[in-house]
Amino acid sequence: MLCPNCNSDIQNHHVLESRDIPLMTNKSRIIHPFCATCGRKIQLSDVMQNIKANRKVLLITGTAGAGKTALGQLIESRSDSIFIDGDAIQKRVHFYSKQNPNMKVDYHAETIDTMMILCGLGYDVVVGYIINNSETLALYTNALEKYGITPIFCVLVPDRAVCLERDLSREGWTAGEEWVDKWYEEMRLFLSTHPSSC
Repeated sequence: MLCPNCNSDIQNHHVLESRDIPLMTNKSRIIHPFCATCGRKIQLSDVMQNIKANRKVLLITGTAGAGKTALGQLIESRSDSIFIDGDAIQKRVHFYSKQNPNMKVDYHAETIDTMMILCGLGYDVVVGYIINNSETLALYTNALEKYGITPIFCVLVPDRAVCLERDLSREGWTAGEEWVDKWYEEMRLFLSTHPSSC
């Protein structure tokens, strides 16, 4: 796979993390792969022919404070998988949308695009994000199934009090009680629709 800009081999010569965006307070990396030679952002079209059915993808969802980031970071630290933190994707989108006010903001589309680019670069992937209904889950699974990849879907549903305490006590951004409760009820619905995933 060659970079369309400089003809470098981007599969073996790329950088995963953005160097432009301030770090996350939760220590998650801001994944935004680019060519290590010329700095061009890698596009899905650059790597899609390299996406293989044997890639492993884990989708972790749950309300704010459920432990998505903690679990994703733990898996990344103990494996070759790359963790995509949904909050880091949001930070990345906000950063670039300030530079380009006409930029379309779609966090799930950006997360899916990043997930697929990583698969094309030869990585297994863990995504931690609030996937709060079957329609949103289908966006992820449909993108992967085009390449024969069936993800593992994991819903974290700890006690509401645990989620609320974790959300309100973390550094930086918090969702607040209203959003924790909204997402918590949505995640509990997955208990009936996807019981083996919870």
